[in-house]
Amino acid sequence: MQKLIIIGLAFTLLISGCDFVKKVNPFSKKDDSMVEYQQSQDSIRRAEILKKQREEALREQAIADSLRKAQEAEDAKIKAMSRYHLIVGAFKTPSYARDFNEKILAQGYDSKIIESDNNFNLVTIKSFDNYRSAVNEWRTIRSQGEHLVWLYVRDE
Repeated sequence: MQKLIIIGLAFTLLISGCDFVKKVNPFSKKDDSMVEYQQSQDSIRRAEILKKQREEALREQAIADSLRKAQEAEDAKIKAMSRYHLIVGAFKTPSYARDFNEKILAQGYDSKIIESDNNFNLVTIKSFDNYRSAVNEWRTIRSQGEHLVWLYVRDE
């Protein structure tokens, strides 16, 4: 009887380590490889979709930035082409010019900063292509007495 128990134990130990028995055993947990494969493919697809969405968003942002910069450059070019400027401040230090420009903008003027021939940062209230219009506006602003204004004529 002891021999039979020992043989049974040895047989059980040998069989439990066999791959064939593990595959055939109805009580063992089966791997559902198809479900796992589909889940992995779904996660890969989601990751690819997210990557494409991020790339598209970056591309759209780059286009928007490019358009904005082009528009700013065009505005600056048009503004610089104006020959006559009504100036309310001239600063050697750019930060002082920016601060003063913000103050003038807060007062409701369409103020810009232009650089003069001698590297001063000039704060303009308005710019004109026509001398007569510039002088008329200069007289109007001067009569209001709110700002000390002078006319700057840019060389062509």
